[in-house]
Amino acid sequence: MPAVILDACGTLNLYASGQFVPILAALPNKWYLPAAVEKESQQYRQPDPVDPEKLIAVPIDLLPAINKGFLTRCDCETDEETELYVQLASRIGDDGESMGLAIAKCRGWSVLTDDKKACRIATELGVDVLATTEVMKQWSEIVKPSAADLSAALEAIERFANYTPGRGAVNFDWWVDSINTSEK
Repeated sequence: MPAVILDACGTLNLYASGQFVPILAALPNKWYLPAAVEKESQQYRQPDPVDPEKLIAVPIDLLPAINKGFLTRCDCETDEETELYVQLASRIGDDGESMGLAIAKCRGWSVLTDDKKACRIATELGVDVLATTEVMKQWSEIVKPSAADLSAALEAIERFANYTPGRGAVNFDWWVDSINTSEK
């Protein structure tokens, strides 16, 4: 089972979908959450109960995924991981992405990120990168949600995580088509 490190944006995107645990459970990966990413992944946006058109920050609860064994906490465990983490933090300026990349590099794991700088550095390090668009497409192929449910999950990511894939993103056309399909 391939190991994948979640970075903060990847965690937020999957969580905002409303399908966080089902996604982690369905895909054939072992998912890891670095300590620094857990510290960064504290809130996402949801409609204000008073004014549903307005979005407010609400806490993220990762414990159900952790307690069910679909998400495992991790931290730098060796001097090599710690040294690379410090080096990357000075380059990237983000603890979560830096820790995730350091662990992924040293352990031969992949990383889920949509951050352009983190993707570029991952490529330099020889770390395989998964994008939110890839994960969501894999989930849809395995679970086969209805067009409306898939569209709702993708739209939730766009609205509540403030993530929209760029035209050059892997599976960009699939993403757009999956949202538009439910509108027909």
